[in-house]
Amino acid sequence: MSSIRYRRAQAEAERAARWAGALTRLSLILISFLLNGDFHPDLLPGGEGSAFQQYLGLTLWVTILVATLYLPPLRQMEGSFGIYANWAFYAIAIASAAWSANVESSMMKSAAMLIVLAGAWRLTLTFPWEELLACVQHGLFSICLFSALIAIFVPSIGVMSDYLHAGQWSGLFASKQTLGFCSDMLLYLSTFRLMNDRRNRYSWIGVALAILCLIGSGSRGSGVLAVAAVLATYAMRKWRALGCILAFVPFILTLIGALLIGYLLYTQNRFVVIGGAWLDFTQRTYIWQHALRFFWDAPWFGFGVNGFWTQRNVKDLFLERYQWFLDNYHSGYIAILMETGLVGYILFAIAGLCFALRMNRLVRGRALPERQTSFAIIFACLLYIIDFTETYFMRSTNLRTTMLAIVTALAFSRPLLPSPCRGAADLDQRRKVPPLRLRRGLASASEWM
Repeated sequence: MSSIRYRRAQAEAERAARWAGALTRLSLILISFLLNGDFHPDLLPGGEGSAFQQYLGLTLWVTILVATLYLPPLRQMEGSFGIYANWAFYAIAIASAAWSANVESSMMKSAAMLIVLAGAWRLTLTFPWEELLACVQHGLFSICLFSALIAIFVPSIGVMSDYLHAGQWSGLFASKQTLGFCSDMLLYLSTFRLMNDRRNRYSWIGVALAILCLIGSGSRGSGVLAVAAVLATYAMRKWRALGCILAFVPFILTLIGALLIGYLLYTQNRFVVIGGAWLDFTQRTYIWQHALRFFWDAPWFGFGVNGFWTQRNVKDLFLERYQWFLDNYHSGYIAILMETGLVGYILFAIAGLCFALRMNRLVRGRALPERQTSFAIIFACLLYIIDFTETYFMRSTNLRTTMLAIVTALAFSRPLLPSPCRGAADLDQRRKVPPLRLRRGLASASEWM
């Protein structure tokens, strides 16, 4: 009788896991469609300023959190200095709402950040990696498809008419940059999957659709980044040592970001002077310098998430000076510094270094399949490059921020089953080795990560 009850319970658990898996897939596809940027006001219930996307997205993340409780674990988090550094940075960011000038809105953003991060980590530990990428690809494919259709058949919504971007596609979104970023991510994901399955016709269509939207939106920079990411991924398959080098690019970019911030603080310039030329990166340096003027008001722990641009004096002073206003740093590095202070930026840099050392260890030891390590490294490089002129690091619900949390969780966890790239005997032998071995150089340091 007990065996009958056991089989019945096992069947019910398998049925629940199937339903949970289907619900997780659907939720992830919808999240990948909804949480990339603000849709055009005419497409939103409530019009401009509507929080419909964010509320629906958070509801889907809560659904994923609940659904993954019924999925069997596939990976397990490893306690290490690297994962603790990442947790410390996110803890500072979430807690910073407590000292924000606008506590109510900051608390909402912090709560959203906590829900999304928890969902992303649960997803990484319980959901197959290949299916995760496929769901994200489906969401981005839908975005580009509907954006192209709207741009062609409803140009009053899908094509921009302002004097700076007249004739360029924005598709579903309020800005053409958002469509460009979605297109470059679809191009990279589709090409990445083609490297593993060249007969994947869906990915070939995804490549063509992404190129069409990149051309329509005039996003040359996004296209160049996507092509560079594809070439780097291909090169990593030929030269494994390249992956060890590229893993340090995010950390190096964090240091370059600190140098740029130091330069602007020291010189008080509104421009970056290079070789006698004054560069303002389409007036982004105006925003950077305006924000940094207030840095010394809260140098150690910053103004809190969503606690800087919401201050009346900050907005009024910017409007008086430039006659226009955007509540966006247009630099993820400055966003981290201004919202979490020096403490947050240092933790962020340490987390980037730990990620580099950890990925070096995984690449050299082949502890993960090559496609997973290459995707984690290249995606991190892409996001860190983009954040020099855009703000994704401190976004609470954006898909790119979520994907960074996912690749971080992938890096600092281990599969519960034998790795596809190494046999079970190799895995058992690796587990018998003490977790820390005293060796010199990079290999020794990576053991801590």
